[in-house]
Amino acid sequence: MTFGLLVSLALLGLAAVDPVGLAAMPILLSQKQHLQRSLAFLGGSFAALMAMGIIFAEGAGRAVLNFENAHTWLVPTVEIIAGGVLLAIDGIMFQQMHSKSESIKGPSQLERKGFTAWQLFVFGAELVTIQSLVDVVFIVAMIKVGTLHLNILQMSAAVAAYAVPALVFQAAIVSAFIATPKARRTYLLARVRAVLSTSANKTVIFISFILGALLAINVVLTFLHQPHL
Repeated sequence: MTFGLLVSLALLGLAAVDPVGLAAMPILLSQKQHLQRSLAFLGGSFAALMAMGIIFAEGAGRAVLNFENAHTWLVPTVEIIAGGVLLAIDGIMFQQMHSKSESIKGPSQLERKGFTAWQLFVFGAELVTIQSLVDVVFIVAMIKVGTLHLNILQMSAAVAAYAVPALVFQAAIVSAFIATPKARRTYLLARVRAVLSTSANKTVIFISFILGALLAINVVLTFLHQPHL
């Protein structure tokens, strides 16, 4: 396992923006036992990403590896399809921006303050599991991991290289909340919600476009038999 692989997985993780998870943070941080509740939700998300990543890489990834040995067109085709999906996401987000619809909202279930920390852990895991199944960034990253000859420890490290950056923005919100004086925390959460409401679509469009371009470059380099991410 090379440093370049870890970097490429980390970049894919950063590109896997989870707007719903981001929107959940201000909701949880505005409730009692805010730190325990937000960390439980974040922990469930991380656990699900790790479990889904290992299962997918070990299962689907290995199957892809066997198939790819006889069909070298497979991975480039997956990357082309993923790039097309990302462009479609760009189009949807662009339309939402011009229709002035709200960018993102947190799950309404999180408004139920009766959720225990364990229930929030499970809810975070369920949300990430559902999102991962339809997330082309996650699929491309795990196919990349699964097509390599890695043992379980190396595979876990590779999946973690994706999972940690994928949740870094949520963790950053929690860290900023902790570092902010108590008198300013309400203002901070209001600002975070305002930024998410007005800028989330632009961020998703920008990241999707960059990732789509990188996938296109990867496909070209593959056909030219040149080194690529």
